Amino acid sequence: MDMKQGDLGLLVALDALLEHESVSRAANQLGISQPAMSAQLKRLRNLFNDPLLIASGRKLVATSRARALQADLRRHLQNLDALVRENEAFDPGQTRKTFKMIATDYVHLVLATRLDERIRAAAPGARLAFLPFEPRSMWETLEGEVADLALVTGMEIADAMSRSAMTESFCVIMRRGHPLEDAELTLEAFCAQRHILISPEGGGFIGATDRALAGLGVKRHVAVSLPSFLLAPGLVAGSDALCVVPRRLAVLYRDSVVCRDLPFDVSGFKVDMLWHPRRQNDPSHIWFRGQIADLTREI
Repeated sequence: MDMKQGDLGLLVALDALLEHESVSRAANQLGISQPAMSAQLKRLRNLFNDPLLIASGRKLVATSRARALQADLRRHLQNLDALVRENEAFDPGQTRKTFKMIATDYVHLVLATRLDERIRAAAPGARLAFLPFEPRSMWETLEGEVADLALVTGMEIADAMSRSAMTESFCVIMRRGHPLEDAELTLEAFCAQRHILISPEGGGFIGATDRALAGLGVKRHVAVSLPSFLLAPGLVAGSDALCVVPRRLAVLYRDSVVCRDLPFDVSGFKVDMLWHPRRQNDPSHIWFRGQIADLTREI
């Protein structure tokens, strides 16, 4: 194979063909006609001396040779794309870019409204996509540039670039008018109440609060387990149950719930910003990271 007989555009076409295993869908992705993409495939077959895509029933499938080179091809194209981006000026006022952020529901809730306001003011043509936190696939999502960055807790990835975004503490919320609203919240009074617990994995009834209480030789009664912090304020507002939540979340619902300090110590947590090294010097990415960093310093 002599690459001087080919060009970069052919490799972009090959990446699309291998992703879709379809001439028509690859052509649609690149905005060219199906005959033009068929001509590209013919040139690629000559270049690699391999059919690359072969018929299997009524569809096309990649050959073993094509599959073997797909991951390296994608990585090299992404690196070339990053090289170009690093040398481009970024004007937030003119951009039409979509910025995509992975985070937990708590982080989305705390940041979404204010981040949207910041981006809308500085980059009115930009869009924001808030993506769910899936621990097992998060790094793959960042590596594949499906997302720009992630705001997460307790994830250490050796290859990731990172910086601390914010530190959070816990408080306990109760409905307005609760018997304990204006009373002293002792450890005994706290443990005597019904409690709601947030279990992101689903169905758990023991959390950091329970482990802290166990260290003090006491325990509480957890009556309800919820999969998301977003469900807690509404349930608390309509019952006498208490719920331990991040303090910034409690502030958002201060019209319907009361936030009180816990009568014992529970360690808080840090939220870190993670991104792929490929995006480190991308001007648009630097700007987006800066917007988030500035916002988290303010709240």
